[in-house]
Amino acid sequence: MFITIEPDFLQQIATDNDRIPTLYYSNIFVVRSLFWMRLKLIYTALQHAPIEREKCMDFGGGGGVFLPTLSQEFKQVYFLDLEDREVRQVIAQYQLPNIEIIKQDIKQVQLAPQQFDAIIAADVLEHFQELSPPVEALKSWLKPNGVLITSLPTENWIYQGLRSLFNIEKPIDHYHTGYEVETYLRATGFSPIRRQFVPLVTNLFPLFLITVWKLN
Repeated sequence: MFITIEPDFLQQIATDNDRIPTLYYSNIFVVRSLFWMRLKLIYTALQHAPIEREKCMDFGGGGGVFLPTLSQEFKQVYFLDLEDREVRQVIAQYQLPNIEIIKQDIKQVQLAPQQFDAIIAADVLEHFQELSPPVEALKSWLKPNGVLITSLPTENWIYQGLRSLFNIEKPIDHYHTGYEVETYLRATGFSPIRRQFVPLVTNLFPLFLITVWKLN
């Protein structure tokens, strides 16, 4: 079951470090719904993925808003991010017993290879100026039959127009478009096996690309 966290709770625990983007609890219903749609489509992709349900990683999971859902889907979920203040409050609020937090830079993380059935990277890879360190780490941690699921912003003209319309400032560390990240993933050994878009009404000018990847 997909779990949408109450906006009031998210606003209450959010800090100024943007680990929980304001879009998750925006007063504008359309904005809030579109942003949650990314995670709902990832959840749908997981339902269709022919994988085991042993171990998952929420890579760059921010405030942990996806953990209540992932906790139900896998026996163990690893959460990797640089901060853990908000995620600990989410874990406590939803009483999630099977989450392991790794508060560390990905370059310093030491994990056994080929252990994750699924790795979720929801709107995080575009924040890396150099894509090689995170992508190589994800490749090494993924089981041979596992899946990487990405959500990536397109930064197309509609995306930019909506930023202006709703007065949403582009993060200074959005170094790549979703298309650029996907090109890099293809070039480094990943193949897309399922693709969806936010919003669902068109694939001509999507706001986000939701893609399931397997290693070649």
